[in-house]
Amino acid sequence: MKISFKAWKRISPLTIALLAIFIVLMAIGFVIGIDSDRGVLVAWLGVIILLTELTRRWRKEWQFLLLIAGAFLGSILLSGLHQLVFINSDTITGWWPNFFHALITDSLLLFVPMAIIYGLLATITLFIIRMVTLRKKKESENT
Repeated sequence: MKISFKAWKRISPLTIALLAIFIVLMAIGFVIGIDSDRGVLVAWLGVIILLTELTRRWRKEWQFLLLIAGAFLGSILLSGLHQLVFINSDTITGWWPNFFHALITDSLLLFVPMAIIYGLLATITLFIIRMVTLRKKKESENT
């Protein structure tokens, strides 16, 4: 079986660099420990890098508002799923309930706050840029 690397050539170097930085920062955050302040801050920085990669082509406010809504609704759904699984935790045995608990709580801790903050800041920034552009356009029409 021959492996083709044509698909890898279409990925931009910036995408590869940002994803590599994300992976390194998340690994450092987990090595430091998500239960410490420094570990959480490093992991949040990694999430900001990932969000930068995912949203770097976005130019409209509604896209970032959709990110905020998705993060908010996703946190509600993940919390509900977590509660649903752990209501029946007496009957569930094995390693996967602990893994599921850690995965859900870490996802809620790391991704939801940063997605909401990132989305709010980007929406406000794009709104200000749009208002300044409209003002300059109106001033140039008046002169």
